[in-house]
Amino acid sequence: MLLSAEILKEKILKDKFNSIIFRKGRDHNLFLVGGYVRDALRGIRSADRDYVISDDIKNFVKRINKSLNGTVIEFKKRKIIRLFLKNGATIDISKLKGSLKKDLSKRDFTINAIAWSPVCGLVDPYQGIEDLRKGIVRSISEKNITSDPLRMIRAYRFASELNGSIERSTRNLIAIHHAMIVKTSPERITSELFHLLNSNNPVGYLKMSLSDNLLKTILPLSESILKRNIKVLSQLEEGLKKFPLKESLLEKLFSQNLTYKGLLRLEILLSQDGHFSHDLFPNLRLSKRIVKRITMAHKGMKNFNIANLFEIFYEAKESSIDILILKNRAELLKEHARFSRIWKKGLLTSREISQLSKMKGPKLGQLIMEIKKAQFEGKINSRRSAMKLRSAILHNISYQT
Repeated sequence: MLLSAEILKEKILKDKFNSIIFRKGRDHNLFLVGGYVRDALRGIRSADRDYVISDDIKNFVKRINKSLNGTVIEFKKRKIIRLFLKNGATIDISKLKGSLKKDLSKRDFTINAIAWSPVCGLVDPYQGIEDLRKGIVRSISEKNITSDPLRMIRAYRFASELNGSIERSTRNLIAIHHAMIVKTSPERITSELFHLLNSNNPVGYLKMSLSDNLLKTILPLSESILKRNIKVLSQLEEGLKKFPLKESLLEKLFSQNLTYKGLLRLEILLSQDGHFSHDLFPNLRLSKRIVKRITMAHKGMKNFNIANLFEIFYEAKESSIDILILKNRAELLKEHARFSRIWKKGLLTSREISQLSKMKGPKLGQLIMEIKKAQFEGKINSRRSAMKLRSAILHNISYQT
């Protein structure tokens, strides 16, 4: 259900930033365009606003920034000035060249070619509102797709966010021009892929992108491996329902605007027979934190054995929960919680073991490891038994040296 024109106007102008900008630009052709309008129609609040104006954009930005006090960045190549506000929101101002219809004709999809102003209300020359109502992602022209191939990935991302579909001719264009995606920077490809992985239902749209040859161009794995990974992804969605994880944790940002739920999906999607190598994916730019997390999770899954839980939890560290989720072993979450308690403060803490043993380096690490492992496996259950084990291990180490 989309908002009515009256409610839409009320919500847009109730926003203090929109109110200031439209007041300052009331003597010019000024329109709010693109994603903000699309989301506002759906009742979703967006932090990023895009405007087009007939005025000189440098002068206009100076005028509005007296009230907004943002940081100004000029993108000369794209002919856009961006204001970064203190609350994290951004405002993009670009010059309106020619008619508004001509400006909107250069946008990617009909649902993003909708404009609004207090004077004109909604301007929708390409029936984007109707497509939005039906959940259809439709390209405006073939030229608009080929001029910026990243738009091909965005089609699946928007379809996923709308829980809708991609119009057939648009999919045909993607299938024809899929190879052009490699002309796009890895940073932009990564950002769009992460948006898709963050969405509520990416599995069907990943299947779609694989069928249209786009996914295997971005991720150079065999089609059979990608099909298998997507199948495992669908199993993950069912498996997550069994885990007592708060939605706030799943939606928490991990790195590069990728949520934790998106990270789990990425760990599966990039798997190659249980292995992971960042070098296999030249079209992606992954942070060191993401690479480390995926590497640890894949190693833990490969070596997973319930008889060696202590070693798995110890080596996997923060990726231990990922492994249990991906292995669909919710019943072992309690074991991980017990491991964490023992490691943090067991029968003997790491500090106590260090002080009592007067050891340093690898030998101290070995001692701590063996005592905590013995407690985890139930071989010791009191400080006295822990002290005895410590003495026995120290004696053995002394004997060996």
